[in-house]
Amino acid sequence: MTKKELWFKLKNYHFEDIVPPSLWEHITATFQGTDASTKAFADKIAKKHKLDNMTALKAVYEYKKFVFLGIIADFYVTPSKLIDIVWHEHILFSKAYREFCNSIIETDFDHYPQLIAIEEQTEIYVSQYNKTLELYEHEFGIKPITEIWGYPKYDNGQLENPAQTDKAISRIPRYDNAVGGLSHSFSTDEGSYPEFETGGEFGGGGASGDYGTDSGDGGDSSDGGGCSGGCGGGD
Repeated sequence: MTKKELWFKLKNYHFEDIVPPSLWEHITATFQGTDASTKAFADKIAKKHKLDNMTALKAVYEYKKFVFLGIIADFYVTPSKLIDIVWHEHILFSKAYREFCNSIIETDFDHYPQLIAIEEQTEIYVSQYNKTLELYEHEFGIKPITEIWGYPKYDNGQLENPAQTDKAISRIPRYDNAVGGLSHSFSTDEGSYPEFETGGEFGGGGASGDYGTDSGDGGDSSDGGGCSGGCGGGD
């Protein structure tokens, strides 16, 4: 599977497997329009973690990019605070998460949270997080969205500004077409790909839209890629 094929599978994954068959009619009636299952998942996250609906939906979409980076990287990737929330919530649907790993990304994508907060371990996660941000820019050709990626689970003062670093990504590419970055695999002749544009799926007025509910108060490496996950911080 090429990086392009992997991204298409992730992009077109809509969390349908988290919805029990008995709830489909209710979900589609409540969350009008396309992608009702993703909107329902984002709505659950928004209510549980007291986020606005659009932020939750953006975090779910960026979570797909995080998983992509974790599969192609040969180092342990580390999520932002918001993406880690989405990851935790996805894992809680344990059967659906297993199916996601088996059929969408075709490998395990394990979560390795920090057991105890010690300085040496935190420094490792800081390094991994900075490398994750650099790899994001390399692959998608844009800077990570500050709203979603700008809040790590540790002191912001330890975070490098990826725009100010000239360091090459310190990894040995293992994945097919790894050197050029995912964005270079797509031609403008093939259509529009907002995931490689600043603002992305959510730029402009009403992009993706509100989905009509009130948020209220409420891995180990595998063949072909460096599938890994590292969660910096306490949870």
